[in-house]
Amino acid sequence: MAIGQGANTLFANNASDLQTNKSGMVTIDEATGKTSKTGVYAGGDLVTGAATVVQAINGGRKAAHAINEYLNTL
Repeated sequence: MAIGQGANTLFANNASDLQTNKSGMVTIDEATGKTSKTGVYAGGDLVTGAATVVQAINGGRKAAHAINEYLNTL
């Protein structure tokens, strides 16, 4: 979740089972956006820190494909 020009890490910091790196950014599988919590995917500034819109869109695209695959297995 992002508010303004930077990532709002409040969500990640309060989800004890969501793995983060030293900078407090959510750790993901780079190919899918999958986090350490089943069914939770992330992308954009919450993962990379401040970056370009193109990078955020690409992260969202990867996560959307992986989410679709995940939901089709339920």
